[in-house]
Amino acid sequence: MPDKSDKSERWFTPRTARQTLDSLRPVAETLCRLYRRLERARPKQILPEQPVDREYFSLVTRLHVVITEIHRSGAQITDLKRGQLDFPARRAGRQVLLCWQVGEATLRYWREPEAGFAGRQPVDEDGPWEEA
Repeated sequence: MPDKSDKSERWFTPRTARQTLDSLRPVAETLCRLYRRLERARPKQILPEQPVDREYFSLVTRLHVVITEIHRSGAQITDLKRGQLDFPARRAGRQVLLCWQVGEATLRYWREPEAGFAGRQPVDEDGPWEEA
């Protein structure tokens, strides 16, 4: 049974994505810090019967909590290391993604789903954005 608090079918406009980003920014920054720490703490070699280091397990658990919080907001994580988030949107009748990454002052770009990060385009505030 799906979690009723899951907002994965949510559609954003530039305004609603920025509002959501206001609360997600510190969460996304935590995501990046945890991911970097996890990368450094990753065991060099994993053996089948080797116990998991407590610190590593704690980092994985905390990362899972942060990822869940981001997903519940309706945002999608594109890149853990960079803290890239996508916000599903509808523009002129088709699905697109509003995008932001840790370090950017605000959400200023959108892209086609298949375009990737390099295909980002500036948000036109008065563009044909559709409310959910």
